[in-house]
Amino acid sequence: MSSCRNALEELVIEEAEAQYKRLGADVKKRVDLSEVIAYTLNRLPPMYATTQRGWVQQRKKADQELGAAIAKTVRNGFLSTQSDVLRQQDPIPAHELISQARSLVKLRKLFNKDYLKWKDVPDVVRDALDSGYYQGLSNGTYISLDRRNSLLARSYAVRRRATPILNSSSKSPKTEQDISAEIRDFESYMSGTVYRYSNILESLVSAIVERRVQRLDETIQKKISIDDVAAYVLNRLPPMYATSRRGLQSLRQRVKSEMTNQIISIVKEALVKVIQAPERALSPLPFERFNLELEDTLVQLRELLQRDDITWRNIAEIVEECLRTPRSDYPVWRAKHDV
Repeated sequence: MSSCRNALEELVIEEAEAQYKRLGADVKKRVDLSEVIAYTLNRLPPMYATTQRGWVQQRKKADQELGAAIAKTVRNGFLSTQSDVLRQQDPIPAHELISQARSLVKLRKLFNKDYLKWKDVPDVVRDALDSGYYQGLSNGTYISLDRRNSLLARSYAVRRRATPILNSSSKSPKTEQDISAEIRDFESYMSGTVYRYSNILESLVSAIVERRVQRLDETIQKKISIDDVAAYVLNRLPPMYATSRRGLQSLRQRVKSEMTNQIISIVKEALVKVIQAPERALSPLPFERFNLELEDTLVQLRELLQRDDITWRNIAEIVEECLRTPRSDYPVWRAKHDV
């Protein structure tokens, strides 16, 4: 859910990382921060938000009312989640850890650029294509001259269309406050992407809400935000964060046997609330701007790489596929004495 986030996650991560730094070297070896974070989140009330106003309110409430509880629960998490060999060999499946921000992490690793942002991706891909040889990939190869010239021409055409001609006076420069806010929002956007945990209820609740909404009249469907309904429901259910395949299966079984009726009942209640609520123009989550940058990046890459099937879910894999040109498809340039 790109537009529905638990505001508590970032605060728990910050506290866990701060306490981790104070641990001794021997203790650090036995601790998995993903386990500590999930342990803590499962013992604190969820605080999901879908708008900037809701995000600020939830963060403020958490700071004022849950600061001590977060610190204490994190400490207990370090004591309770010691290294478990079985758990370490059974991590949560990768397909349970998907998000726009995690896709950006994959691209950062692919290009070895730790601070890559969505708005920079098209230029980075163009540079890799323009070079004709991508050295960052272990088995990168030279490509044919015709293929290289074709990609260069397409890159130049897309670059021209994607680069607007701006009047120097039409856009005011960013202030220090603007820059600080953007940095803070981007940190929130990327928060948690280095850890392996997931609230299994998020995808489940979203799927149930979508099915329920599809049964409604089309005019009513247009008034409903899936994320708003999901946030309402998730804030009224116990969080279920998992870090391992075994934990994931155990929690899903619990939901199936104990919580199905409860979830459906709350979904019905949430739909009534959302439908009856007056329509208001509220700003999205503060870091949603980066998903807008992602959408622009996808448009450019689809044309540049001639791949209409690129989405945020597969962008890293398709970019790597296009850069890692198979030797069987394109000839490798060799010196004359090698022929």
